[in-house]
Amino acid sequence: MRIAISLPRPFHSVMLANTLLPYADAIRIFSSAPRRSFKGLDDSVRTRFVPCPMSIAGSILHWNPPASISRASTVFFDHSVAALMGSPDLYLGWATSCFQSALAAKRRGAHFVLDRACPHRDFQQFLIQRESEKVGAAFSRQPEWFRERQLDEYELADAILVPSGYTAQSFPDRLQPKLVKAPLSGRCAYPKHLNLQRNRTFSVGIVGGHPLRKGYLYLLKAWEKLALPNARLLLRSGAFCDYPLLEAMVRRLSNVEFVNYVPEITEFYQRCDVFVLPSIDDGFGMALLEAMANGCACITTTNTGASELLTHGQDALIVEPANEEQLVNSILRLYESEELRRTLALAGRRTAGSILSLPRYAQGIASLMSKIDWPMPKQLEESEPLPSLPAEDLRVS
Repeated sequence: MRIAISLPRPFHSVMLANTLLPYADAIRIFSSAPRRSFKGLDDSVRTRFVPCPMSIAGSILHWNPPASISRASTVFFDHSVAALMGSPDLYLGWATSCFQSALAAKRRGAHFVLDRACPHRDFQQFLIQRESEKVGAAFSRQPEWFRERQLDEYELADAILVPSGYTAQSFPDRLQPKLVKAPLSGRCAYPKHLNLQRNRTFSVGIVGGHPLRKGYLYLLKAWEKLALPNARLLLRSGAFCDYPLLEAMVRRLSNVEFVNYVPEITEFYQRCDVFVLPSIDDGFGMALLEAMANGCACITTTNTGASELLTHGQDALIVEPANEEQLVNSILRLYESEELRRTLALAGRRTAGSILSLPRYAQGIASLMSKIDWPMPKQLEESEPLPSLPAEDLRVS
């Protein structure tokens, strides 16, 4: 079987490609990232550079281009892959960046699998709009043509690969038969020895690039209410220039520190007594498992996909999303009890090791590949229209 994978950046494609090796005669990855970015990729997997201009510029310049330019760059990448990938038997594309490629692959008789780590795009946009209003940020609605393009990816897919039940439940009932769950696993920084009495100052850390999706608003509200003596909050994030309320909150809190860069993420986790991932929307949340592996007592929400693999009060504290009172109570418990911090840290480390080493992802891929016994998909004619998902056929509760 010839397998093609396309994505602008590496994401978890190394895990995907290496797991697919037993099923494939040949695997090729099409990406705007250079081969050296795919650390751990099996030597037999070939890579082909395909330009995605804004992805490249953003990586080099650490710059977030305007959404309209990013969309145009994504479409350019997609059309380029469609022209270059030939005729695979199986094509796996990353959501939002593979519509044209999927269409070309299916016209050539291939199966198409969509990798969608995040929830259904309409559900996710609903959450982002709600959070934007809360923090006084401008919400830029995606143009309808781009929305339709993403919905058509769902329709074209023979299967949709998701990492968690949280992501899966956001899809409407009629798409549920297409979903295949494969919780992420793999390698992460996992020190052999822990120092669980690292800090004289009680330190709480968070890692996350998208302030709205990661729930910074609720963490900052909780931190302000707590007003803990001899404590600091470490934000591994960029500045909040586009989020007026978040920026104002950080300015008036003297014990909040931005950590813009660390050579090794382990160095950040080692500064934290407690790690919080208060996500409003996180398809999986690998940072949570990394923090647990590094001996941090952890707090997260039920909207973090990885929380489904944890037990509240045993290896982590799990709260409801957008609930600063529960965050206040959880942080305070850990602030007041070194014993609880130690218990959660040790149990969490064991759980993280189990999750990262067990073949859950491989089992998910095996389930996916069993679907290849379907009859080969009908080749699409050039003029054949594609159905789109009605807006009302959507879960937003």
